[in-house]
Amino acid sequence: MGARLSSCALRHAVGALVASFLFAACGTLPVQQQESVFPSPVSYVTAGPLPEPSATPTLPPLAEPTSIPPTIAPKKQPIDSTSAIGLWSDQIASTQTFTGVVDLATGPAVVEMQKTNLALVSLVERQITQGYGNVVTDVVANHANWLLYDKNGNVVYSKAGAGEPLLNIRDDEVKAQLGDDVVKLVQDGGYDGVVLDGVGAELIRSNTPPVFTSTKTFTEQQRRDAVEGVLRSIRAKLPDKLMIIGGYAWEDGNAYNVKPTDSQDLATLGDGVHIDKFMRAPISDTTSFKSETDWKEDVDYLSAISQDNKIVLVTTRLNTTDATTDTIKQWLDYSVVSYLLGKNGSRTYFQFDPQGSLAFANDPVLSAPIGAPQEAYSKLSSGIYQRMFSNGVALVNPTDESKETEFDTEYRLLDGTSGIKKVAMSPHTGLVLLKP
Repeated sequence: MGARLSSCALRHAVGALVASFLFAACGTLPVQQQESVFPSPVSYVTAGPLPEPSATPTLPPLAEPTSIPPTIAPKKQPIDSTSAIGLWSDQIASTQTFTGVVDLATGPAVVEMQKTNLALVSLVERQITQGYGNVVTDVVANHANWLLYDKNGNVVYSKAGAGEPLLNIRDDEVKAQLGDDVVKLVQDGGYDGVVLDGVGAELIRSNTPPVFTSTKTFTEQQRRDAVEGVLRSIRAKLPDKLMIIGGYAWEDGNAYNVKPTDSQDLATLGDGVHIDKFMRAPISDTTSFKSETDWKEDVDYLSAISQDNKIVLVTTRLNTTDATTDTIKQWLDYSVVSYLLGKNGSRTYFQFDPQGSLAFANDPVLSAPIGAPQEAYSKLSSGIYQRMFSNGVALVNPTDESKETEFDTEYRLLDGTSGIKKVAMSPHTGLVLLKP
């Protein structure tokens, strides 16, 4: 292996992770015609005033904020969704007939869908957590500085992918190659931008942290430099395309609270962030819910990161086969209404992914005409959390106990049932009520 792998060769070394996109980068993949997908009608409702952030205090501005690399051309931006829920997807495949409504999506099928929906923003996905799974021995022998090692000098493997060693994104050769790879994926596929997932996420994991070389542990500054360096390298090569970043301190509320300053500061290097573990860890039991404290951590993180109007992609996944239809519906309502409590920006978008399926893409809660938020969320004396919107109210019970609350005015359910002045909510449930 030479000092630099060829673009296509490296992608195949790294690329078992996103195989569908490798085909798009290395050749032309036939795509079936998709049905037209139009922006959500409620996207055009006049937005109300942007609410204040929720109860969690906003972090003060940094004394020396990270400078943003200059851009040379306008980027295609998604339609504002202040008054709508706003949807995105990374599950639309060329073999599927999709009739839902999304504002942004990933994959070659989305590029095809843009032919009938010019407003749709197309993205390619690139996993940066790991790589070189098929050439570990060769890389260790010839380019040992490309990988990360534990305190005993052994190669560190990803928690997200068995057999995949972690890339040392602090290395200049690795940064340059990743930048070239992402550029080729975006340009060859004709995408509007890229979602970078797993960017340095495993540099801050709590157990067995990797080290830079030999037995020298990563310092806090090295952790930050590694993430910042790879983001700057990619941004410099894609100044006119959207760059949305996930991983590191952007995965969920817990990760964010470990390094909130890093998360806010480094996010300025991109056009937005991807919160890919909103409300739950994908592999956890579907009957297991976060505590009220941890639930609030996720909602407050969304509130803080979305208030500056950057693009925020939010994902709740159920990667399990044991979930019943009722359980999936509970998770859908619970996660999307929790999202409504925290959403502050006009370019924030939600995705619900039950087992990689689009079966719930047309559920009424995802297109509820609730209008624009009118205030920050609050906790009622009943223990239920509430946020008022111009055309309704969002309610969440994140506790382990059933709760009840009454209203001064009547509301109606999404199914049309009217005259609602009192509701009883089971544990870990969400509810949207509309004005008559």
